[in-house]
Formats: sequence, C-alpha cells, structure tokens
Amino acid sequence: MLRRFTQRPVSLFAATFTGSLSAEQRFQSAPARRPLHAFDSYLSGTSAAYIEEMYLRFKKDRSAVDACWQEIFDSSDVANFEVSILKQPIRVISDGEGNTTDVGSSVSQSLADCARLTWMILAFEERGHLCAQTDPLSLSDELHAERAPTRKYRPLSLELESFGFTPAEFDRVVKVGFQAEAGGILDTSTPPMTIRQLHDRLKRIYCGNVGYEFSHIADDAQSRFLRENIESERDSADPLHRAMSNQDKLHILDRLGSAVFFEDYFFRKHNSQKRFGLDGGESLVLGLSSLINRAADHGVGEVVLGMAHRGRLNILHHICGKPFEVIFKEFLGVEADELKPFKLQSDVKYHLGFGSSSKTRNGKDVYVEMLPNPSHLEAVNPVVQGKARAAQFHHGAEGQKRVLPIELHGDAAFSGQGVVFETMCISEVGGYHTGGTIHVVTNNQIGFTTDPKCSRSSAYCTDLGRTFQCPIFHVNGDCPEEVVRVFELAANFRNQFGKSVVIDLVCYRRNGHNESDDATMTQPLMYKLIKNTPHIFNRYGATLVKDGVITEDALKAKAQSFKTHYNETAKKVENVKYADVLRGNIPDRWKNTAYSDATGEVNPSTAVTVQQLEPVIKALNTLPEGFAVHPKIKAIIDRRTKGLAGGAEGIDWGAAEALALGTLMQEGYHVRISGQDVERATFSQRHAVLHDQKTNQTYTQLANISPTQAPLTITNSPLSEYGVLGFDMGYALYDPKQFVMWEAQFGDFANGATIIFDQFLSAGESKWNQQQAVVVSLPHGYDGNGPEHSSGRLERFLQSVSEDVETPALSINERHHQCNWEVTFPSTPAQYFHLIRRHVGRNFRKPWVNFFSKQFLRAPNLSTVEELTSGTFQPVIADPSVPASKARRVVLCTGQIYHILNKHRNDTKNTDVALVRVEQLAPFPVAEVQSLLKEYDGVELMWAQEEPKNMGAFWHVEARVEAYTNGSRTLKYNGRAVSASPSTGFKYVHEYEQNEIKRAAFE
Repeated sequence: MLRRFTQRPVSLFAATFTGSLSAEQRFQSAPARRPLHAFDSYLSGTSAAYIEEMYLRFKKDRSAVDACWQEIFDSSDVANFEVSILKQPIRVISDGEGNTTDVGSSVSQSLADCARLTWMILAFEERGHLCAQTDPLSLSDELHAERAPTRKYRPLSLELESFGFTPAEFDRVVKVGFQAEAGGILDTSTPPMTIRQLHDRLKRIYCGNVGYEFSHIADDAQSRFLRENIESERDSADPLHRAMSNQDKLHILDRLGSAVFFEDYFFRKHNSQKRFGLDGGESLVLGLSSLINRAADHGVGEVVLGMAHRGRLNILHHICGKPFEVIFKEFLGVEADELKPFKLQSDVKYHLGFGSSSKTRNGKDVYVEMLPNPSHLEAVNPVVQGKARAAQFHHGAEGQKRVLPIELHGDAAFSGQGVVFETMCISEVGGYHTGGTIHVVTNNQIGFTTDPKCSRSSAYCTDLGRTFQCPIFHVNGDCPEEVVRVFELAANFRNQFGKSVVIDLVCYRRNGHNESDDATMTQPLMYKLIKNTPHIFNRYGATLVKDGVITEDALKAKAQSFKTHYNETAKKVENVKYADVLRGNIPDRWKNTAYSDATGEVNPSTAVTVQQLEPVIKALNTLPEGFAVHPKIKAIIDRRTKGLAGGAEGIDWGAAEALALGTLMQEGYHVRISGQDVERATFSQRHAVLHDQKTNQTYTQLANISPTQAPLTITNSPLSEYGVLGFDMGYALYDPKQFVMWEAQFGDFANGATIIFDQFLSAGESKWNQQQAVVVSLPHGYDGNGPEHSSGRLERFLQSVSEDVETPALSINERHHQCNWEVTFPSTPAQYFHLIRRHVGRNFRKPWVNFFSKQFLRAPNLSTVEELTSGTFQPVIADPSVPASKARRVVLCTGQIYHILNKHRNDTKNTDVALVRVEQLAPFPVAEVQSLLKEYDGVELMWAQEEPKNMGAFWHVEARVEAYTNGSRTLKYNGRAVSASPSTGFKYVHEYEQNEIKRAAFE
C-alpha cells in the first residue's frame, strides 16, 4: 500500500520533464536520449525533497540554482501545475497563513512530517484490524495467545510515539490531504487537524469494533471506495454514513429479540434435541436482513443462500421465511406416511432448504432461497454459485445485479475445507462469474472442540479472502449497530464493483458443538466467560435504556411478547400437512415436472427429421470468411461434412453430440458444457470452439445455427472437480429446460468430486425432494496409460444405485422414476445422440452418469444419419450375427470392450459367440435381459470387462442375472484379476491382459 503513494511521481516532475525536450536533453547530458518516463527512478517520490527545495530556492532567487534547472522551472508546464502541487502534500501548518521563512528547513520539516504522518495513516489502514476490539468475549491476551494464531501477528504498537512524534508535537496542526485519488482522510478535502486528533480518529476508525482489511487490494478505485466509506464521519448527511436514528435502533432490537427468543423457545422446550443453534451469534440474523435490504435497494430481487447447520433453523425462519410451525413440526418428527407421496427418506431438519418471497424493510420484493446441503461443511458453496449463475443467465444482461449469492461459513471450515478455495477460485472466471458473493463467516472462535491454533496456520480464518482480492471486514458480533453498517457496506461494495466481500462475524457458541455437548471439558476458561455473558438482546436493550431510546418496562414487555409469539405459533403445528409443504416448496420452474408421486415419461421420441438436422449440419460445415482453421481440424470438418451428407465417413462421436445439442437448442433448450478442456475435449473429439491460427480469435459453430436458437455455453474450467461439478450441478437445479453437462478430463479424476456424487447427485432427490438434472460425462476404458487414466470407477456409481435386486420394479416407468440416477455406457454415436435427447425429452429429471470410450470416438465406430432420424436409445443391443440356435456362448459386456472383442471375433472369424451390449446399467433393463436369457436358454453366459473383478460392472450384473433366473443360470467372469489398483502401469502387461480377455471370450 505504501508503494501506491511513494512511487507515484509528483505531478511537478511529470509536468516539467515531459514539457521541454531541450531541457530534458541538457539535464541528461546527451544529444539524443529516449523521453523521460514518469517512473524513472530519479523522478520518484524519493527525490521530492531535493526537487521541491530546488524549486523554492528558484522562486526566491533564480541564480541559486543551475541554469538547466532554471530552464525547467521556467517552462509553462510548471507554472500550470504549481498551485495544485503545493496544496496536496501532507504538511504542518506553521501559522495562520502557512507562510515560511527558512525555505530549506521548512521543506525538510514538511517532508519529515509527511513521511511520518503517511506512515501513521497507512499503518492504521494496513494493521489497525489487528488491534480492533472485535472479540465479544474480550478474551485475555494470555488466553487468546494460547488459543489463536492472531496474536503472533499483532503490531508492536500503533501509539503516537511509535511514529516518531514527541509529546510537544501532538497538538501541531497538520493538513493531511494527500491526493484526491486516495479518498478518505488522504483526500485533499480533509480539513486541518492536530496530529493528536488525526491519531485519535484513525484509532477510532481502525481499532474499534470493526477491523478492516483492504490494503492487499490492488485496484485503486476499490481502495478509494472503501477508504471513503470507512473513514467518513457518521454524522454525514449521506444516507450511507448516517448516524443511527432511534427508529433504527428499535428495529435492530426487534430483529435481535426475534432471533434470540427463537433459540430460547427450543432451549426451553426441546433442549435434548440437536438444533445447532445460533445462540451467541444471533446478530447474524440482523446482519443478513440488513444486507438483503440494502441489496434490494440496489436492484437485487433474488438471493441464493448456502450455509452449514450452525444457526440454520434461525436463518430459515427469519431470512428465508420458513414458517415456525413447519420447523417445529420437523422437531417433533415427520411420520413416514407424510413422506410417501414423494417416496422420500428426507433428512435431518438442519439440512433442509426453503425459499419464499417477502418484502424488505424498505418495501422491496425479494425471493430468498436457502439450498439444502449435507453435513459435509462448505459442500454447498459451489452449488450456490451454480444456481445463482443460472438465475443470472436467465435474467439476461442485468442478471448479476438482480441475483445475489450469499455463502455462510464456519470459521474452522472456511480455512480448513478445500472446496472453499475451489469455489472462490472459479468466482472470477468468465464461465462461472456471479458478480460477487457475500461470504459471511460465523466465527465462533472454535471448531467443535478444536482451538483456532490447531485449525489454521494463518492469522485469521478469513485470510483466504486476501488471495482473491476481497475486502475483509472483522466485526464484533455483540455490537449490532456496527454489524448493520458492515453488512450494508458489503452490499454497497458488491453493487459498485461486482466483487466478493468477506465478513468475519466474530461471536461465540453459547452451547457446545451441539446442545448435548459439554464444551467445558475442553474449553473451560472460554465457557466460563460465555456463561457470564448476557444475551445480546439484553445487552443492547440495556444500552438503549441507558440512552433513553426505550424504557425498562417496554424492554421487558418486548421480551415477553417474543416468548408469547413462539409459544402460540407452535400450537399451529397440528395444522401442518407436510406433503403440502414439500409440494409448495417446489420452485415454479419445476412445477410441471413429474415427481415420484406422478407418472413419468421414460422413453420420449428422440428421433429427428432431416429438416431438423439441416440447419445444424450447415452450421457445422460453415466457417467465417477468412477464418484460418487448423489444418487437422479442417480435415475433421471435411470428413464430417461428407459423413453428414451420407458418405462412408459416417457420423463420429463428436458430430453425433453436436447434432443432438444443436437440435435441442433449436427446440429451445439452453445448453451448457463445462469442465477441463471441454472446448476442444481432452481427446480432441469435440472441437466446439475453434481458434483462428493467425489471430487467435475464436468461433463456435453451434452458437451460430440460427437467430432463434437457445443460448449455448461451452467453457473450459479451472483444474477442479469438486468445485466445478458442484457449480454445474447447481446450475442444472435452476431450470429443467436446459441441458447441463460436466465432463471430467479423465474419468479417474472424477473421484475428486466424490462428495458431490455421494451427497447431492445420488441422494438429493431422496433427501430433499430436489430433482438433480446434471449430466456427468466420464471417459473410461483401458489403453495402457496406467491406473490414473483408465477407470472412471464405474463400480462406485453402480454400488449407489437405489434398485432392489431381489424385487425389481417390473414397470419401466417405475424403474426409471424410482432409481436415484442413470448409468450408461453407450457403444455407438447414435446411441449417445438418443441418450442426450432422451435426458431432456422426459417430464422428469435424473442425474445421468455417462461413460464413454476414449479409443472409439472416431472411425470405425461410426453411425449414419438414418440412425438419428429413426429409432431410439436401446438399453440392450442384441447380436443378430449369431442366432441362438448356433450360439455356444453369450458374452455380455458394456462400452469399449465390445469393440475390442468384436474386432477379435472378426479377425478370428468366430461364428458361435454372441456379443450382447448392455448399454444401460442403471436402472437395469430387466425386461430386455430376461428376454435375452430366455432366447439363449441353456447357452453359457459370460460377462467380459476390462476392469479387475472387484471393480467394473460384473457384480452388479451377476447379482441381477442370478435373481432373474432364481439361481439357475451362472454368469461366468472374464476380466482382470482382483486388484487394488485399477490397472498396470506397464504397456506390455496391459497388452498381455487384454489378449487374455479376448482369448477367454472365444476359447
């Protein structure tokens, strides 16, 4: 920060040395040199004393300076800049007129004062937060030093003497205006004050109940905005800096009272149940309501909120509008019959979500939705970002102004969970930017039983925000007026710059980790202080009584009214019909979607007409005039052009995908494809975004089908699985009328997003009645590239399938509707085409996990146009080349291994082994497989796979074959032996194992 002021050239230097070329040349003693640059070392602020002194000597006596300086100081540029220059620097005012007699000593004294005063101002700005009184418990230095790493970073002193001033200088009057661009105290409009007054003001601003961190921000406009807002006096007429009125204070008291007595009700009535209450951090409710109120004034109409369990019930009620009686119903317990209409397992009450519209204090309508999330802390963060981005996308150009994402964190989780970094990492990337997120850390100063010193290595739990240039505000949670100001400032900053803000709400946890936990076992001194700390309602109320804002009797009456309100509202629980609550909480865009209590359309028509394909084909064959496409891509386009025209080149995997997506966009479905390298695709099969080889300009053919097509987004992502899949999953939650696909670079790397798979995609509908619509695309198949580039872990997805092997649903509708997700491994481009269209053509949504071969994305694995214009997806593909009467063996398989076995069969001219492809593994195609088993009655059955026996689909398929035949048919295994690792790392071992699989299939 100091660099920002000391290295910027004084305007006198720039004006002088760019104003007269002859003077420059004489000064540099060279006949021809480059023009002086504003940042030349001898023109920096460090030379200010010398040049200013020379100029003042020149003003008194021209002969006192060298002739070259006379020529410079005579230039018109200096005359033009003289007035503005001399008024700006920090300087001591020696008398009423500011006159000086001793030029040399005056300049030296002024510069010394300037240096010390600037040092002091910047010291408070940069390090004042370390001395701020943000801890509501006022933990002693000794106790805090043992508990938190913050003390290690505390400055030695910010006292006045530390900056080189003696007591005799404290009352000297100084003009502290430095430059208009700086803002705040450093602005030229700041009136004169004594050094003591300046120090007191800085201490009051930066070492009070709020600690401000923004010196790490490189953007000058953002720094100036913050400085002006932070350092402005609170009696300003500006509403952003106004003093709190009595009406404001009573409103604060009401918000605090409602939050405090919400927790009080459950403490009195249901203290044995876990609720992870907000006791000790109730000012969070006040802060959020203030934030949303101010954001709504700026035009926000929709808020997407994500948080963990701490304080969730309180926020659901006060911020999201969830009725108290519904929350109480969940406390008492929802009976199984009440969940049956939606076939839910549901979840604990502090994981559930809710959304509703309400009016802010200023009368603005805002829809606030809290997303459901698991106990995996911070897992919901990227989901919030994705859903907010989708909402912004659908709102159009003003989307980022209309939709605000808010993430609430715990102190230990914010610094400890990697998904926080992953989510913040993508926050400024083009395809994922949401115009700034308000991050609020509810800082209990403890993580379960772990002290901060064991939770992080940094001074603050919020230090991650510095990495992403976020301003960070640390505020004492027991100072409600400061809480309001900080949250409003965050809303103003986000509105102004579209950037994220981090708020560190320092509070405490009145109970243990949960209500039955005894925290005194591990934090005895801390909880002794907490026990003696009054509730914030009582503390703030006492302050208002003392200030004459409210009477003692009125305060007591207000407290009683809150107790009565919750007691009476709880009686309404008997009228709550929980199935209606679930149905009513379905977002409007999903109202026409069939949930598990309705009939689903499993197999919609997916074939298209030639007329539907023609505009897409034209777009795929067209490039802008003069576009220099890469020669290899030009060859691909030429081949596709011939194949799409019906030639022998056929339709490869990338073309089939493009045709499917193109026809969907023509039908009005927004398409988004996201992931590492998806624009080209890891295996060069997509080439969706083309790069001009001369200009590096890009062109996306699918985005140029027709003016009426739905929008297309294809965007490369940062190197993240957890964060990006969570984002795209959240994006897909917003509207069913879109196709959203996340593709892993290699299927093996998808396990970096395991929490999203396990907690959201696999179980989201069962727990939260939240249909998941995202498509997961996983490259899978063995090619000798080692254990990290072979397997998408097919077995893990199949293990989580919610399908009863013993009693499968006979109805295809029931199987698809009741299954938690769909797992496919299509073998042809046409099959992939129909799967894409099937996914959005239904009247319900399921997560779709699609595996695809890395080896067979091109010839000879081709399809024809006729396969797209007729037929549909086939979950099982029989082998007509080997009739049952001639079959010695039926080899069941899925995906890539089929092509390997089929080639070997053709090479060896085998005619008695049928290869049957199971293209859909979940929900399992019961009827088709049963029909197959009946057709090949008495024929040996084998399952072939590339994976080891303890991986892949063998156990999944074997259990079903056994169940469907009552144990009368055995499925023989053919694949790699049991292994801890998915594959070998040696090419020759891989080839040997592949040959053994091929040999065993036909021996």
